[in-house]
Amino acid sequence: MQAGRLRYRLTFEKPVRLLDETGEVIVDQWVKAFTVWGSLEPLSGREYLSASEFRAGITTRVRVRWRSDLDPAMRIRCDEVTYDIAAILPVMGLHKEAQIMCQSGVVTTGGQP
Repeated sequence: MQAGRLRYRLTFEKPVRLLDETGEVIVDQWVKAFTVWGSLEPLSGREYLSASEFRAGITTRVRVRWRSDLDPAMRIRCDEVTYDIAAILPVMGLHKEAQIMCQSGVVTTGGQP
């Protein structure tokens, strides 16, 4: 992975749910998990159609150095845009780089994490 491609500062956030004694959700929010350098690549038309076969709405590929704590339940923030993670794919199974298939335009307030 070439470091020059990693020009975006990406913040990964994880969902946190706190329950009261009856099991009701009282706090449902996103907290910062970690921040890394990565690349954001809009998918071309052909790639978009191919990606849509396994998940509708895939619009962006994010590339970062591999981390063992990457989780599809997380989301990614870059500037004012939030990306919902659809899949995390290790490149060539070497665990040096991760391709993260995402959709943008995710609602950032309310709703489920």
